[in-house]
Amino acid sequence: MSKIEFAKQTDLINVSSQRPNSYRSFIPSIFISAALPLRDVNKEVFDRKYNNITLHLTSPNKVPYGKYGRLLLSILTTHAVIEKNKPNADGTITIKYDTLQALLDEMQLPKQRSGEIKEQLNRFKSATFTYDGIEETIVRTQKELWADMPESKTNYLRIKKFQTGNIMFIDSLQYLELDDGFSDKRSIAFTITLSAKFVDLCKNHSVPIDYSVYKEISSALGKDLYAWLVYRNNSLNQDGLYIPRASMVAQFMPPTSIAQKEQQERANFRYIVEQLMQIKNKYYTELKFAVDRDYLGLHLFKSPQIMAPKDTRYILVTGGMQKP
Repeated sequence: MSKIEFAKQTDLINVSSQRPNSYRSFIPSIFISAALPLRDVNKEVFDRKYNNITLHLTSPNKVPYGKYGRLLLSILTTHAVIEKNKPNADGTITIKYDTLQALLDEMQLPKQRSGEIKEQLNRFKSATFTYDGIEETIVRTQKELWADMPESKTNYLRIKKFQTGNIMFIDSLQYLELDDGFSDKRSIAFTITLSAKFVDLCKNHSVPIDYSVYKEISSALGKDLYAWLVYRNNSLNQDGLYIPRASMVAQFMPPTSIAQKEQQERANFRYIVEQLMQIKNKYYTELKFAVDRDYLGLHLFKSPQIMAPKDTRYILVTGGMQKP
């Protein structure tokens, strides 16, 4: 998997159409290609495979999931990426919050969501993910550079790079729970230490997104599609790209029944299209795509970029963080 390099983006959305106080965050590109579970799978193991990426997620507290798991992952990733968060000597990064409400404030969520965020945090604290990736390139043959390379009948050489990693999200988590026996329990003094491997992954393989929009999208699938559209749009040319129905469903909403695979594939693809239409109508009006009349696939076209890598119209979502 190659390092994400953000191309110069000149085709930006008109500044006047951008809402004030928009926020930027980041997501690991691995979790765009192979996302967290859409809903609680109620298991300690979750596997997702798409093209050259295989994700194996495990946690003794059950794996993180859903829209709040995605928001928390984005916040943790952003803390790993930003330069003002200086790594510890061992490469880890420590984040501190006086209260759980402080974390909710950073995530721009109301107090009523404290239970969901604390649950996801407790799932992330012991979660580990293993990923396998295959990167294929074709280069011109230069025998002097490859001592053991046999004589070739062509002028080109196909190279496959196999890469794997076993990574914990969080190295340690500490907080205090206060219970006076009368009022609701309060959680304070949070110290979250991100693992060195997770920090390194985020710094080298993350994608910037509009957090203001990402947070507002109500469904977990909608969040996945939005992040994917932002990421995928960077590599599209003016001819666009045709994506078969089976490929879209396999990546975002795989069928759960082998016996009804074709029926579920059609239904899931229609739901994916509905989510894309909601994104276009509410959050990304410049998005350009077309669906086959028979719903066999969709054509994704080059759309105006939402933001430049360091777009001054966006405030970093972690800008108000407390220094450890």
